[in-house]
Amino acid sequence: MEHVLQLYQEESCLLDALAEFVAAGLRVEEAVLIFGSAPRWELLIDRLQKSGVDARGYAARGQLKLYGVHVLLSNCMSRAGLDRHKLRRVLGGTLELARMRYERVRVFSELTDARWRDGDRAGAAAIERTWKPLLGVHDFSLLCACAIDSLEGHTYDGTLQALCGAHTHVSPAHDEAAFEDAVSGAVSEVLDAQLVRMLEALSAAHRPSAQMPPGQAMLFWLTDHMPRTAEKVMRRARARWSEH
Repeated sequence: MEHVLQLYQEESCLLDALAEFVAAGLRVEEAVLIFGSAPRWELLIDRLQKSGVDARGYAARGQLKLYGVHVLLSNCMSRAGLDRHKLRRVLGGTLELARMRYERVRVFSELTDARWRDGDRAGAAAIERTWKPLLGVHDFSLLCACAIDSLEGHTYDGTLQALCGAHTHVSPAHDEAAFEDAVSGAVSEVLDAQLVRMLEALSAAHRPSAQMPPGQAMLFWLTDHMPRTAEKVMRRARARWSEH
């Protein structure tokens, strides 16, 4: 069971990650379900077609399917907010239908992203909790996306930590190597060599439960224990990241 959180700041970077995820599933005869928006679907189809993947053909055969995220969410809302039980039933039924035709299924979800963009951080976290029992029953790969910049200090108010804790893997950027270079370089600018080694050891020993690049784990540790230093590191990392 793999439940990945892809953070992104630019649409093109998310589309790169999504196209790779979808193409990998289609190549091995997995059903690929997209809980997303029509504009992003069209961009994805175009990206896949240009890369040599017959996305329109897969969609026509039913192996690649779009489920409108806004319609789904509106149908699962009550006066009290998101009805998680109804959402779980709808998602579970969709997965069961896919498993009737395909042995393996992978899913891309914009559900969390949609709630986050609307300012409903509690709703975003609730959606991630909704996925957990479904992953245990249906055994599918899940990629979630959220428009979060982990080099912005205000994102570390507890919500990002909760979102990361609901996933098995966290990718702070599609280009993880460039992200790592930006963070590690910034840390070396702000701290002396002895403190850098200490930070590496502490952040590795106390890293969040989700797998993530060392640089992201260091940012979590710094914001929890050395917030002023974290701000300096993120400013320097931001400057380096903008140059990549």
